[in-house]
Amino acid sequence: MKTTGQILRETRLQKKLELTDVARVTKIRTDSLFILESDDYSHLPGGTVARGFIRNYAKFLGLNPDSVLAVFRRDFVENKMGQIVPRGMVDPVDRISWWTPKTTILSGVGLLFVLFLGYLFYQYQNLTGPPSLHLTTPMENFVTYEDTVEISGTTDPEATLSINSQPVVLEKGGLFYLRFPIKPGPNRLNVVATGKSGRTTTVIRDVTLTSPP
Repeated sequence: MKTTGQILRETRLQKKLELTDVARVTKIRTDSLFILESDDYSHLPGGTVARGFIRNYAKFLGLNPDSVLAVFRRDFVENKMGQIVPRGMVDPVDRISWWTPKTTILSGVGLLFVLFLGYLFYQYQNLTGPPSLHLTTPMENFVTYEDTVEISGTTDPEATLSINSQPVVLEKGGLFYLRFPIKPGPNRLNVVATGKSGRTTTVIRDVTLTSPP
């Protein structure tokens, strides 16, 4: 089953629209549109904003907003903190609580210990490990008739990014989105993220620019 983000992104690509085209008409920022297409709602203020963005985006694409929102409600729910989380992560309201003052203290100590270990591991990874790098577009062996190609994805916020040795400015949260020029025929895109440790993560995409039929 397709997610809300997959439905929105696939419809946009079918209509041969860029995120900048959608942003210009809907007045929704490109990074927020990218968040919707990535189903990563943790970067949005809450459910009201997310549902409003989804409704406006769906209307712009000619989709039924209620149907798209139904898919969103199928997969996600808003918890008591106002955060949007995958459905199933919220405990049933009728569950019997075993919480006591003793478990509160033990849980607090355990949480601090886990957070401390997590912080140490995070710092170790930052210093020694390669950064994460996820490329959303273009797909492998992508064929286009345009002389630029849409490149988007996410990496570590503190990493540096380059495409074919050209530096790229990251947006908030490590997001990136740009149009990259390509030449007629086959093109190879080398997307490289470099962490603080100097170690790199590389994703390669082969893209072909061809003449319209």
